[in-house]
Amino acid sequence: MKYLKYVRDAAVFAPCYIALDWASYINPVGPFNITPWNPQPALAIVWMMMSGLTHAPAVLATIFLADIIIRHVPGGYAITATSAFVLASGYAVIAWALKTLLRDTSLRSPRHLTIFAAVVAAGTGLVGAGFVATLRMSGLLTDIPFSSAWLHFWIGDAVGMLVTAPLLFAAVDSARRSALLNLGRQPEVLLQVATLAATVWLIFEGLGTDPSRHFYLLFLPLIWIAVRYGMNGAILATAIVQIGVVFGIHGNSGMTPPVLELQALMAALTLTGLFLGVMVDERQRAEKRLRQSLRLAAAGEMAGAIAHEVNQPLTAVANYGRSAQMLLTRTPAFDAQIQEIIGKILVETERASEVVRRLRDFFRAGTTRLEVMAIQDLLKTMRRIGESAINGRNISLEVEQAAPLPPLHADRLQIEVILRNLLENSVESLLASENAGGRIKILVRPHDEGRVCIVVADNGPGIPPATRADLFEPFVSGKSTGMGLGLAISRAIAEAHGGTLEAAAAGHGEFHLVLPCLQST
Repeated sequence: MKYLKYVRDAAVFAPCYIALDWASYINPVGPFNITPWNPQPALAIVWMMMSGLTHAPAVLATIFLADIIIRHVPGGYAITATSAFVLASGYAVIAWALKTLLRDTSLRSPRHLTIFAAVVAAGTGLVGAGFVATLRMSGLLTDIPFSSAWLHFWIGDAVGMLVTAPLLFAAVDSARRSALLNLGRQPEVLLQVATLAATVWLIFEGLGTDPSRHFYLLFLPLIWIAVRYGMNGAILATAIVQIGVVFGIHGNSGMTPPVLELQALMAALTLTGLFLGVMVDERQRAEKRLRQSLRLAAAGEMAGAIAHEVNQPLTAVANYGRSAQMLLTRTPAFDAQIQEIIGKILVETERASEVVRRLRDFFRAGTTRLEVMAIQDLLKTMRRIGESAINGRNISLEVEQAAPLPPLHADRLQIEVILRNLLENSVESLLASENAGGRIKILVRPHDEGRVCIVVADNGPGIPPATRADLFEPFVSGKSTGMGLGLAISRAIAEAHGGTLEAAAAGHGEFHLVLPCLQST
């Protein structure tokens, strides 16, 4: 099965690589036809990054085949095979370096983009030197200075990588791919694309002079797009400009354009657009984090105000209950059941007051009151909270313990707040789905040394992937009447305990709450 997948992927990759090689076959230099723009290495490198270096042999075979089809083996089959081996090996090393150093291929920060540009510049330079040296030692390119041939190859591969790789990274990232597709539906983007196309035409045809003299005009629409749409806009703009430059070179009917100089300018344009785009994205993320911090601060102040206001009537209720108990002791004729009921009122009132006080302390100072909590007590608490949330509805509740576990070291009341949020969300999800036979399962199991995982799962519709990323953000709610603070507060409490709260990527609703426990000695 794995072999068939390998063959299938290679069968898709090879035609795409050859098509890109054919499309970029412009202004070849020397008997081995070195071109100044090569997008196809980006395809090979990104493929090996995503699928693994085991695809290097398929890349080698494809490079060899492309040289036969497009360049017609100018140096013979032996030289072609040797040079293909040098290229495939070099591209594999670049793929390995990018995968090792670049954890996030979405290039979301200046650091990631700098690493990407540095690896591309250094890697393509070394690959170009190895390729040209191989041809020179084989007796080819003797009439062309080594530096000139190497410069053509280096700029061709570097520009191809800088322009094409970010677009390929975006294509394999579902969120960024959707964002790019959405750009095409906006009237302003269509106007910007038309402006880019008109500027390219003006440079190559309208002004009727050396295109490199007026290439700076392209920076204006590129900056416009990058400032408006960040990295996605920059990726789209640089790809359109590169395609425009290719068509401009092919269609130029006047003087022969200085292709090498144009591509050097294209490299500067691309780096400018990408760095501007990533800075715009980072500024927007910083603004979003600031707004969230301000909202959380406002939520903390609101929680303090609510605690202050609610605590007074709760205290009054407790006092009234104690007064009623005192009156009942003086009148023994009253039934003992009334005493029991009033006692329960006092217990729940005290519990509510304590929860309010704890939340107020947590929001104001981040304080927790840690205590030892036996797993059996935790199971009873979860069952009590679950049954209260279900409230007699047709939903089953299962509470299980996977193995003997040490007690938790946590703030009991704050943990109850998390569990109540999760269980009430599960009940609301099951009720909204209107499926018969709703089921909630709570499983307490070991997570790692010193921590326990509480899994709260239901058989509801689950959480869409697009929603899961923002699920714990403040004021983001999937309910029409929700404030969007429940899960944000729950995660904050979990992290204050040294634990985590995550939504599992499953076909149903499932949350994992990880909390510290007492380690056995």
